Amino acid sequence: MDIKKLTELYRNELAQNVLPFWQKKAFDPLYGGVFEAIDEEGNCISTDKPVITQAQAVWAFAFAHNQLGGNAEWLELAVDTAAFLLEKGRDAKGNWYQQLDRRGFPLKIAEDFSPALYSVLALGQLFKATGERGYVEIAQKTLTQTLKRRNAALNKQLQDDTKGRYFKQLEEFALIGHVLLEGEVYMDRKWYKKAMADYVSELTNDFYDKRTDILLDQITPSGHFWDCPEGRTLVPGRVLEVAGYTMDIADRARNRKLLNQMLDLTELTLGAAWDEIHGGFYYKMDVKSIPSLDMRWNHKLAWVHLEALQTILKAHLLSARPVFLETFEKVHEYVWEHFPDSMYGEWFGELNREGQPLLRHKITPDKGCCYLVRNLTTLSQLLEIAADLQPKKKKEKLLPPQSTSK
Repeated sequence: MDIKKLTELYRNELAQNVLPFWQKKAFDPLYGGVFEAIDEEGNCISTDKPVITQAQAVWAFAFAHNQLGGNAEWLELAVDTAAFLLEKGRDAKGNWYQQLDRRGFPLKIAEDFSPALYSVLALGQLFKATGERGYVEIAQKTLTQTLKRRNAALNKQLQDDTKGRYFKQLEEFALIGHVLLEGEVYMDRKWYKKAMADYVSELTNDFYDKRTDILLDQITPSGHFWDCPEGRTLVPGRVLEVAGYTMDIADRARNRKLLNQMLDLTELTLGAAWDEIHGGFYYKMDVKSIPSLDMRWNHKLAWVHLEALQTILKAHLLSARPVFLETFEKVHEYVWEHFPDSMYGEWFGELNREGQPLLRHKITPDKGCCYLVRNLTTLSQLLEIAADLQPKKKKEKLLPPQSTSK
């Protein structure tokens, strides 16, 4: 495996395929913002504008500008879309909407905290690109308010367990993790230290099931397992996503115990979730191996495999376990054989079990550019580190693991 060539492959895929597709097809030249849905060939099939999609686009283009050497066109798109997001995406009190029409008229209020959290990510990344304090001031206020509201909602559910079955979602929790990691540079240091400590505590004491050494996808507000289809759900891609950025947290804090816990979790998940017959990782699994009620359980999703790749490579750099590099090669081959669209550009988001595209649309409410940009960029950077660690004479092996933190 030529790691230097792989570095170029991942970086070029982002700069020459993914981002150009979005530049040409996703942005509304008339009213601003990003369209909700674009088909395989780049035709707009829905002009609605989810707030999450707007925020993801701001984050992605600002992140690409920050990480890949600066690009004035990318930054301009991020700034213009942020203006649309801030003007149309929230009410006068700062409450975020879920869905807008093409002109920016609100169609639906936020159903959860995701629009607010993605907006924090977007504004924080744009602050890094521009240095404009106005972005970070909104990000700081939104983040502190959102976490307070989440805690209040969880406390309310704990006090009232007679009106239904409530769950804490690992998907939302993972998003909070990304926000906190990026927020370290602009949040108050004392506040940030406590927020991160609380986050790690919730991860290891609530979502992490010590009996089975897995991360549950949905748990009760008090942090317990509930034996029902939702409570038994395991989403390998989300587990690997959380394990990946938690390795960063552990590495920064020199927390060897937490790091080893995430390495073990990663290795276990990789083995359990791989489809030995058709290849690829399953989308969902049942922790008790009971047949799933979700018809998509054995589908293969692009974001799952990209999260897996960056976590595997990070685990390889932070450990001496040979299984990670071996698994990286296997997953890399599956990804590049199945997900990129060589005819029209961009990537397919979802395949059936056998590896055939199910929905050929390139942009949908569930498929933005955030995971593609983040993971392709991170993978190119991690591969560059791995290439630097290669001995000159024995390039098939890497030197002992070193920290990936700067």
